[in-house]
Amino acid sequence: LMGAMNASLGEDFASPRFNNSNWVWIGVKEVMDEEGLGTGTWVNHDNTTLGWRPQWDYKSQPDNWVLDDNREQRVVAISRMTGKWDDSFEHRKRPFACMCPARTCSYN
Repeated sequence: LMGAMNASLGEDFASPRFNNSNWVWIGVKEVMDEEGLGTGTWVNHDNTTLGWRPQWDYKSQPDNWVLDDNREQRVVAISRMTGKWDDSFEHRKRPFACMCPARTCSYN
């Protein structure tokens, strides 16, 4: 994924580190409970649970930070610089990665 991100978006990064262009949406979101709070369970775009443990950006991630208007970090972006994950707010405008069938999509 890192190779594809760099090939598509280039290897120049913006400052500061959390600039939206430095992070890519990957179609992973947190399952929310009945009250709209994060459960700590992360699913792919097709609602299948992750079958592995991702490498989060910091030890305290995911931190499920909540804004004053009660919007919670519930989606995942991957760092173009490190390949590590961060839970984030879905209102951010960022590049995104999509899936395609292996037979029609390849990266050399």
